[in-house]
Amino acid sequence: MNQEITVNEDGVEQIALKTYTQQAYLNYSMYVINDRALPNIGDGLKPVQRRIIYAMSELGLKASAKFKKSARTIGDVIGKFHPHGDSACYEAMVLMAQSFTYRYPLVDGQGNWGSQDDPKSFAAMRYTESRLQNYADMLLAELGQGTVDWRPNFDGTLEEPEILPARLPNVLLNGGSGIAVGMATDIPPHNLNEVAKACVHLLDNPKASLTEICKIIKGPDFPTEAELITPKNEIIELYKTGRGSLKTRAIYLKENSEIVIIALPYQVSGAKVLEQIAAQMHKKKLPMVVDLRDESDHENPTRIVIVPRSNRIDVDAVMSHLFSTTDLEKNYRVNFNMIGNNKQPQVKDIVSLLKEWLQFRTTTVKRRLQYRLDKILDRLHILDGLLIAFLNIDEIIKIIRKEDKPKSTLVKRFKISERQADAILDLRLRQLAKLEEIKIKAEQKELNTERKTLDALLKSSARLKTFIKNEIKADAAEFGDARRTPIV
Repeated sequence: MNQEITVNEDGVEQIALKTYTQQAYLNYSMYVINDRALPNIGDGLKPVQRRIIYAMSELGLKASAKFKKSARTIGDVIGKFHPHGDSACYEAMVLMAQSFTYRYPLVDGQGNWGSQDDPKSFAAMRYTESRLQNYADMLLAELGQGTVDWRPNFDGTLEEPEILPARLPNVLLNGGSGIAVGMATDIPPHNLNEVAKACVHLLDNPKASLTEICKIIKGPDFPTEAELITPKNEIIELYKTGRGSLKTRAIYLKENSEIVIIALPYQVSGAKVLEQIAAQMHKKKLPMVVDLRDESDHENPTRIVIVPRSNRIDVDAVMSHLFSTTDLEKNYRVNFNMIGNNKQPQVKDIVSLLKEWLQFRTTTVKRRLQYRLDKILDRLHILDGLLIAFLNIDEIIKIIRKEDKPKSTLVKRFKISERQADAILDLRLRQLAKLEEIKIKAEQKELNTERKTLDALLKSSARLKTFIKNEIKADAAEFGDARRTPIV
């Protein structure tokens, strides 16, 4: 590109408009793809979501904390990490709090956070309060343990994590959708227990086939209980290519002579379905239906009652007509497009997606163990110095009282490092008691045991694999739940 820049007689650089616009558009599209619209395979989050969760953890809004005004959180997010509009930022936070939008919500909200009928009916951020859900701990727990890289925020005054050290493949669990430039993503949510099981299976059998994985992950698992009616072979094909479509259908029961709809497809509004049926009744396109009622309440979030003209009317025929003409049956696009470990967007099949996530997890665990090992070695080094001090306490007191530069004298006399000398000089008088020596030996013993365990884990890939497997199983036991979407 650079050879097309020319300098005129006034010393002004000139560039062809075509070249400039191409370059500018390319830069913009790369920004939208990498830093806005697509989730990362590691933690399954887009930058705005990652920043909201990190800012909330920095504010101390863990699941056990008291609720704080949402405006406070959003102010922190846009002031420190995400220099964009507050309303767009708040909307991203609202979606993470809606149990009918997210399969495993990350934010715990108090106040009006919208309803399934109208997800955008949430109150303004000055009225709502929020904190993190327990599930968010799965993304944040290992953050301060040397697990991830950090980068400066937009004005270079603070650091923010490039990615969160997720302990489970959140990219599949909560899914996500986004439109970038020239590409889009639509990842449906999945069941945590099934995905964790598939990860464990892949750790045991790295060459596992798609068929084996599809026996464990039977299909997506939406937050609503409507049934998935996509044929099994189409679901397997979708997992094989990373692209395809799904079809879900509302669930209905016959009560006396009435039809009662008790579950709607994902992201379908009950009010809209009522409108669609009422419009058909108004245009005399539904002569077999005489009445329509909405009996939804707090106990039954979805309860739409359709009253047929007589009890001789074929209920299944009425419903199949409604499935084809209203939102009681819905199609979903699926496109497993995400930013991989190599920081590039790609559409992935489910096996390579899980394998790549397991690589990310292995790296994260190795970094965490190494960080802990370094801390232990550092502490043992200081304890060695302190033990020398306790064994030669009288001589050390003499040196400290008499010498002008006690630190360098200590280093020379006892052949210790400067860090150990500093630790000795920082000792308080009360720590010179006999009991302290026993405490130091006990701590040394404890740390040496832990050091051996960490060494063994880091040196043996088989032990590391078992360790990761046990952690995944423990997290599945803590956060997992039963499948909500029946596959028919």
